[in-house]
Amino acid sequence: MSKFVSFEELTKSWNLDEKKLRKGVQQLLALVDGVKLAELRQVKRLTQSQMAKKLKIDQSNVSRIERGRFDSIEIRTLRKYIEALGGELEIRVKIDDVSQRLIDSEYEKKMERKFARKEALRVKKKMPAKARPRTKSVAKRRTSKRVSTRGIPSRRRSR
Repeated sequence: MSKFVSFEELTKSWNLDEKKLRKGVQQLLALVDGVKLAELRQVKRLTQSQMAKKLKIDQSNVSRIERGRFDSIEIRTLRKYIEALGGELEIRVKIDDVSQRLIDSEYEKKMERKFARKEALRVKKKMPAKARPRTKSVAKRRTSKRVSTRGIPSRRRSR
């Protein structure tokens, strides 16, 4: 017959401290969550490659998500994955007994639009001055004539 072994005896015999144990539990729960996402993808009859193509990401990122490696995936990528399955991503913070929603899909979309605007401005600044389209206000200023108080056109300054 086998002898009953308590959990405390197991942790002592394996030299597991509380920190290592918590980390192992978190990894196991993340793996379970990843497997659930993989099952949802399979219900939609999509392979990892098809999902990657749909999301415009590498297949290895899809595999990482489905193995529960969420710490190595960008939130934006995870949001795209979840939305492709018909869901919505929500990130919550839990401190003691208080739970607070931190990020949801709407917030993430807003931040993505903000990032895209900044990127467009950055690219625009890199364009040579001649290639940049002139705005109406600049073009209007350069073509308009300056008029003095007497109604006689003043001389234009050379630039």
